[in-house]
Amino acid sequence: MSAQSISLLSWNVAGRVAVFPDQAAAVARRDPDVVCLQEVRASTAPRWRKALDALGLPHAIDSREVASGRRLFNLTASRWELHELAPIGAPQPERVLSALIDSPAGPLELHNAHVPPADRPTAGITKIETCEALLATLERPSLGGRHRVLCGDLNTPRYESEDGTVVETFAVEHPGVEARWDRAERGLLLGLADSDLTDCFRLLHGYDRRDVSWVFNTRRRRKHAHRLDHVLASRSLRPTHCDYVHGWRDAGLSDHSAMEAVFGP
Repeated sequence: MSAQSISLLSWNVAGRVAVFPDQAAAVARRDPDVVCLQEVRASTAPRWRKALDALGLPHAIDSREVASGRRLFNLTASRWELHELAPIGAPQPERVLSALIDSPAGPLELHNAHVPPADRPTAGITKIETCEALLATLERPSLGGRHRVLCGDLNTPRYESEDGTVVETFAVEHPGVEARWDRAERGLLLGLADSDLTDCFRLLHGYDRRDVSWVFNTRRRRKHAHRLDHVLASRSLRPTHCDYVHGWRDAGLSDHSAMEAVFGP
């Protein structure tokens, strides 16, 4: 890579403890400049910090201190100095870890997010409010024209058509709040393009690629599969590469594929 390129790796590590050594070794092989992890546990956070420091990413923060009673939180590590930003107002503040990185391309505002799923009736409003908090933050112009990145497990969309004309959110499964739910999810994946945050994977690959980043398998068959993990970035970062690392999911290191992006500002 050139001296000015920035490589970012985002991964929901699924709170897995037993496979941590394999997870850390897998990340090390990619040699990233910035790592954003979701679903980290208190028992693995110090080990992640040590492993990432050994890779030349000594600057690290996590959202453990603002956790709302959940055992899982986010962790961000960087090759360059970073400064934690104030929580954005999500109902479970540990789900969005925001930082300002002194990158070679200039100040980079980074939001490492894990939007909650809505697999329980009471979780729906939490998901909506998390999306709305992200939208309220990211629809505002960035201070001083900073580069911006939103990455992580956004738990949307439910379906994308092959020509990109239909993007279906999980709102269809929740008719009681369908309109608000749809606006919140759709706003993240599509609406933020109006605020210069573009889906890097679709920008580079179009809609021909039918990748999924999370798969739920039963013993007999694949039951659900969706593209839930994303990197959205300012066009000023000039993404040159954005793709999934499916092999880690296939190997059982997580139930999510990692996502790798390279920027060449």
